[in-house]
Amino acid sequence: MKTLVCIACGTALSKQLNILSGKNPSVEAPEFEDRQPIMPQGNAFKSYEPIEHSFTDEPGLLEFLPQYWLNPDDLTDQVRLTKNHKRLNGCCGLDGTDGPNQLCRCGAEIGTLKTDCWTPRMFIPVPQTTHWIEET
Repeated sequence: MKTLVCIACGTALSKQLNILSGKNPSVEAPEFEDRQPIMPQGNAFKSYEPIEHSFTDEPGLLEFLPQYWLNPDDLTDQVRLTKNHKRLNGCCGLDGTDGPNQLCRCGAEIGTLKTDCWTPRMFIPVPQTTHWIEET
């Protein structure tokens, strides 16, 4: 089991999770259903395909690999919304298209939450500000 933590302050950002790898042939890729969690609670998916692709020379904000896709219900209460209103777009929730919209309690930008009506419910951590620790 692994826990996602903030690099800046060491705060646990997720519950303990089982990481399912997209490279494992026995692991089925998640279903992309609008308004539904991308993964059941307690599991995260390590994707080797980005959630978005840019159609320009500039890479998209969520066009990095690997990506971890978490159920938002697995985040701890140490994760909160950004105050940057430009990153809080969406019609029924957060669409996550304008950059990280979630902060650690220390203020570090730690990931993008997608909860809009046309997206699956998911959290994608920023690899430069988060890392995984093994829990025993």
